[in-house]
Amino acid sequence: MAVRADDDAGPDNTLALNLARILLKLLSNPRGWRVDELQATLGIKDRTYRKYRALLQNHFDYLVDSQGSLVVEAREGDAKFLRLRDSEEPIEDHPHFMARAAALEMARQAFAFLAPTGIGEDIDAFQQEFLDRAHDRAYVFRQLLRDIDRKLLVVPDAPKDYSGQAPKVAAILHALMYCKRLRVTYEGGRVRSGPQLVEPLTLMVWRCALYLVVRFKGSKKPYYLAVDRMQEVERTGETFRYPPLAEYSPAGLLDGSFGIYREPGARPRAVELLFANERWLKMYLRERHWHPTQQFEDLPDGRLRMTFTATSMADVRTWIRGFGDAVQVVAV
Repeated sequence: MAVRADDDAGPDNTLALNLARILLKLLSNPRGWRVDELQATLGIKDRTYRKYRALLQNHFDYLVDSQGSLVVEAREGDAKFLRLRDSEEPIEDHPHFMARAAALEMARQAFAFLAPTGIGEDIDAFQQEFLDRAHDRAYVFRQLLRDIDRKLLVVPDAPKDYSGQAPKVAAILHALMYCKRLRVTYEGGRVRSGPQLVEPLTLMVWRCALYLVVRFKGSKKPYYLAVDRMQEVERTGETFRYPPLAEYSPAGLLDGSFGIYREPGARPRAVELLFANERWLKMYLRERHWHPTQQFEDLPDGRLRMTFTATSMADVRTWIRGFGDAVQVVAV
């Protein structure tokens, strides 16, 4: 459903964007945001402002404590301010505190390979800011979170090395968020391309590596570019229109594939595999979601039949080879 900022039509993401802008202002300024200045900056009317205020007060769990909403409207003389009041509830007493602390620690570990780009450092900073809100920091750090980096462990999958690539990643993130074209020189497995204008669409993480989905200027066909193989990345300042959902969906790129690689024009192919009669192996296979079309069948001799239909065999063949003699390929 399209959301509008006021009585006039606006872009579909206006509400989310404006709520984020308001919340950022409230978090960064203890005094809050003067309401008339807020309305003028966002170009909204009284009715829309009241809608935004109600959403912030009633639909965000982390903006609520035992006393009610942390978002309040306060008067200073003739002016009204929207601001955050101090919470009287220690963050460590919040029912979701440990889950959030664990989520941040696991995110920190999962994206540790991006530390040289600045993204890893930002996750560290966000984690520290969250923990610094605890009232009794000594108790939290010495008791609750003692050895958290050993109690929680994310095992990376052969991460790529992004040392010295912070400027490149910063340029990509800026271009993504502001819909700006980039001029990229790329070195693929077979050829090095000269500088080309691309429109960045999605930054993906796959197997501890960054891939940028792009369209070349004037084309609607998406391509994957491995970020570490971009030899040069230059900001151009040229703005492009981000494609609507009906035209581009990153999830749609993966439909039918067994990973991220695709074979242009390939038709779905049936894959049939027979796995050895090993209890651990059959449990390992059944417990995971390998492909949306996967099906399993126990055979009379104890082996396990697995079938699925994929549009690309590149990742399928690599995956099969990992099982060695424990798998028999019937069809691929």
